[in-house]
Amino acid sequence: MNGLGFKVDRVLRGIDAASRLGLRVKINTVVQRGVNDGELLELAAYFRERRLPLRFIEFMDVGNTNHWRQDQVVPAREVVDRLSAQWPLEPVGPAYRGEVAARYRYQDGGGEIGLISSVTEPFCRDCHRARLSADGRLFTCLFAALGWDVLGALRAGADDAELDRYLARVWQGRRDRYSDERAEVLASGDIRPKAEMSYLGG
Repeated sequence: MNGLGFKVDRVLRGIDAASRLGLRVKINTVVQRGVNDGELLELAAYFRERRLPLRFIEFMDVGNTNHWRQDQVVPAREVVDRLSAQWPLEPVGPAYRGEVAARYRYQDGGGEIGLISSVTEPFCRDCHRARLSADGRLFTCLFAALGWDVLGALRAGADDAELDRYLARVWQGRRDRYSDERAEVLASGDIRPKAEMSYLGG
């Protein structure tokens, strides 16, 4: 699904190598109906065996080029139901306030999964995430079009205290609620430009 023809066996070898070296590895996978939703059990079994946490992410309309369609979204609840039918799951509380993944553990001790359900269960009201692009722009939402020029502030001579105040103003003034507003935006035909995931850093 990487669009580059990159072979999955190389990715899996890299994951195994990282695990052997003792790195903390977590697997993120976007689930798309008609593309990989038929492989959920196989994927879960593979990472259960390796005791690696697996995160299922609803297909989101990030950027403008991924050809997102609502009918390709597999709701997180469906993923839980399908996996739980094979290996019963139970919910686990968040590891920290604002954690975006809803966590579940296998009742047989086979590890855990998480679900990021930005489409069917938006979490805008408790989101505390921001991304800093490689060219120094701060984005307060994954679905934003424009970022704040942090690098420009630094180049203009902002010291640590001034930078703290600048970032505090940005954060306190943010009004990002795209996931909450998605249905209304799509129904209105309002096509908002959004930064691409590759630009935001994954």
